[in-house]
Amino acid sequence: MRTRPGICQRKKRFANEEEALRVAEKAPFPLRPYRCELCGDVHLTGRTKGMKLPAFELARRRAAKAARENAAR
Repeated sequence: MRTRPGICQRKKRFANEEEALRVAEKAPFPLRPYRCELCGDVHLTGRTKGMKLPAFELARRRAAKAARENAAR
């Protein structure tokens, strides 16, 4: 899915993926970085279905799953 110009203008821009990942890691919900085809900078998106997730998000999901399994026992 392509980013529309109006959406691109409203989104925060990051100079590189590492900077975007630091911000995404602090968010209470899953975010992943992507390079925008319009501006060439990196933005964050909440669309994660079928996409490769950052390592910290995978670890967060594993920990949540383990906590649910321990609570069910």
